[in-house]
Amino acid sequence: MTEEEYEPRRSGRGCLTALGWLLGITLLGVLGWLVAVLGLPFGLNHNVPIPAQVRQAALDLGSEVATSARSVLPLGKAATQSVEERGPHPHIVPVAGKAVTAKTITFSFDGVKYSITPHVASDVYHGAKNSTRLLVQIPGQSDADWTRTYYRAFADDPANKPAINDVCRQLEAIRSRAGLDSDQYLELMAKYVQSIPYDWKMFESGTGKQRFPVETLVDGKGLCGDKSVLLADLLSHEGYSATLLDFEPEKHMAVGVTGSGATYGSTGLLFLETTAPCYVTDVPSSYAGGMKLTSEPVLVSIGSGTKGYGAADQIARIVHARDAAQASAEALYQKAKRENLTQSQARAINDKLNIAYEASTSLRSNVIDESGKSVGTFMDRTKAVRWIDRNAWWL
Repeated sequence: MTEEEYEPRRSGRGCLTALGWLLGITLLGVLGWLVAVLGLPFGLNHNVPIPAQVRQAALDLGSEVATSARSVLPLGKAATQSVEERGPHPHIVPVAGKAVTAKTITFSFDGVKYSITPHVASDVYHGAKNSTRLLVQIPGQSDADWTRTYYRAFADDPANKPAINDVCRQLEAIRSRAGLDSDQYLELMAKYVQSIPYDWKMFESGTGKQRFPVETLVDGKGLCGDKSVLLADLLSHEGYSATLLDFEPEKHMAVGVTGSGATYGSTGLLFLETTAPCYVTDVPSSYAGGMKLTSEPVLVSIGSGTKGYGAADQIARIVHARDAAQASAEALYQKAKRENLTQSQARAINDKLNIAYEASTSLRSNVIDESGKSVGTFMDRTKAVRWIDRNAWWL
């Protein structure tokens, strides 16, 4: 069967069937009632293909850097040439053009909605659009070094800075109003970028080209490389240590930040997904087509920030609560099948199963719909910790 033949599963909570009521006092009725209320068998993975209109977060297997972006410099050229001396290279030369307005991004953070409307000069945007994506690879230069030079050309271009300054000014205002600490501020910046729609059209066309941050802000969408470069620029501007994690074999990019906790591979950095809301250190278990991140990424440091992330221990607790919910709920369900429950007992068990189901959905990354927007009930860290303290009966 194809993905299109499947309907999305619905939780159906609160929809109690008459049959469930009538048979509720018997074991069979109780189990039927539980399923009627939940609307689906409990479990984090029902082995049902994701329908075409709902895609798992971070399914960005597109390669923003096509092979054509890399050109080998003819022999005889000095291997010490600067980027500018190599000939064509990504850089912004402002050029007049039609007036542009950057997309307003509205997102929630810890239960409160915020909006960011960047201000980007039209000539800078058109200059970025007109820039080449080609960078010569000089003889003797490793692929890893070429990758670092290439992405820094986009992140470090001074023409991006006024727009980055403006976005950070708006983010800083939110931080001040909400009284956010350093870790929450990093999460706020990440949530903003994660909420920028994913560019499915470009991904599916296979024509993806790396964007400058000003392009991502105006276009209001991007692929993994576009969003990762933007987030790294924002973090660096605010004094955080930021590194691009380029997974060349998997054609994926994320951001790495410093801090104590579960670091990715041998990088010594905390993993931060940018395509959809996701916790720091929480690496998606799989991507489109079942792809998993297994390679050691090329590290591309951006800026000179030094601040790190200090809440990885809380993220570990959230992930443990999420992953433990399934086993505990299934054990409870199996126990219920062996007992002759009253309707009140069945209702109490059903309430517990609903809570565990919420943990399995709200304590993980959102999904991305066909428009590229994030869809789901993702809980930010501080809200998730409070929710676990109140509701995680299985811990």
